[in-house]
This record gives sequence, C-alpha cells and structure tokens, in this order.
Amino acid sequence: MKISTEQVRAALEAYVKTKRGKRRADDGASDAASARVDGLQRVVHDMPDERDIIVHDLRTKVRHGAYFVPSRAIVDALLGRLTADLLED
Repeated sequence: MKISTEQVRAALEAYVKTKRGKRRADDGASDAASARVDGLQRVVHDMPDERDIIVHDLRTKVRHGAYFVPSRAIVDALLGRLTADLLED
C-alpha cells in the first residue's frame, strides 16, 4: 500500500489549516515557523506524481517473483494511511 502524493498534499493542507487557525488564536506564534510550514507546503505541492513508474516496477517484480513486503512496512503504511485519513477529516 502506498500513500499517494495527493494524500500527502491533503494531509499537509489539513495540517497547515490547523496551524494557521492556532496561529490566529495565538498572537505569539513565530514567523519562522510559519515560513517553514509555507515552504514545506510548496515542496509537497511541487512533488511529481510517480505512480506510473512505481506501478511498472511493481509489475516487473511480481512477474519475476521478487516482490516481498515485510510486515513492518505493512504496519507502517496502515498507520500512515490512518494518520492521513484523520488529518483529512
């Protein structure tokens, strides 16, 4: 399971909205922190969607019997997906 670029963007946007809401409520918020969040948002927005490359690589591995996912990676992906879903709501 892979968290798509769109899901990362949605999670980041939810995070930014939350931070901006807190920043408005708290006059002592740091401008440097705000700039970091804005910079991170730009970086994620500019990330290329590499889904076609990933799908091609996975198909090749499956065809050659070389595809294996460690259980730790599955748990990490599930928890990451749950976090993304919670941030999106």
